[in-house]
Amino acid sequence: MSTLAEIEIAVNRLPPPEKQELLLHIAEQLRNEGALPEPRDIPLETMQEWIAQDERDGIRLREELGI
Repeated sequence: MSTLAEIEIAVNRLPPPEKQELLLHIAEQLRNEGALPEPRDIPLETMQEWIAQDERDGIRLREELGI
């Protein structure tokens, strides 16, 4: 494979678990090369509040749209 298009075609043929494995491998390589920041350590309470806010926003949007 020599082009990005060929690689994309090959990746699309992979089952989801192998796509995930490939994605994690590429992310690790990019992180090692300094192209990605290290993963952040976000407290569980913060993530739960983000989820709760997203759910509230979704309810409000559905009400505004009448759906």
